[in-house]
Amino acid sequence: MTLSEAFVAAAGSVTGRDHRRAERDGQDGHAVVVSEDVVAVVVTDGCSSGRASEIGARIGAAWLATLIEQRFRAASADTPQPLAAAAAEVVRELLVRLEVLARSLDAEGAVKAARIDEALLFGFLAVVVTPGTTLVFGIGDGIILADGAITVLDPGPENAPPYAAYGLLGAHLEPRVHFTRPTAEVDLVAVATDGLIPLANTHALAELAADPRYAKNPSLLRKRLVVLSDRGAFSDDATVAVVRRRSALR
Repeated sequence: MTLSEAFVAAAGSVTGRDHRRAERDGQDGHAVVVSEDVVAVVVTDGCSSGRASEIGARIGAAWLATLIEQRFRAASADTPQPLAAAAAEVVRELLVRLEVLARSLDAEGAVKAARIDEALLFGFLAVVVTPGTTLVFGIGDGIILADGAITVLDPGPENAPPYAAYGLLGAHLEPRVHFTRPTAEVDLVAVATDGLIPLANTHALAELAADPRYAKNPSLLRKRLVVLSDRGAFSDDATVAVVRRRSALR
């Protein structure tokens, strides 16, 4: 059985209350790729102080999902390559693309900190399912839910998480692998941006990940986030992405 037959994936996002009041776009992004050999879901969280961080967050999510599918498909076929090394390669390839984008934003074609700070700062979390191993890796903070266990990642000192594009400014950043498990033992893994932290210890977060309706109809996941947002659940943008085994859907 291929992974596209064994697993389903869904993602959804809603703009937080603070951004709606300021008449700003949400600064999160998400992407899903499901192939025979790799399932990848990504959530990205743009820096709130950036005037247009949604540019990097949304383009970055799409690039990351594509790069993950390509790199981990190769890693699965080439078993001597550690999956952590594949994750690091994904980030290096992401930085190559971000550099091209950064240069395109500058009239002189230079990589300038001001342009990066304005539009390209984002952190990310990714779930990757390969035939042998499922893992979660990323740069920055957020939430991980794996078969019922919830982990809230520390954003770091002064609530200032690292961002992938810092690598364009000389920082040496390696992605952190937060979770690994044999795929045969995995039924559900979800990642979310820190906007969902208010739900981290409530039934609502588990429901978002586990309710089979959202896996079968991904559009319902966003609709549920909108309902929760209208009830005042999120001051910040909130994005979640879920991978579930089909046989676990009820």
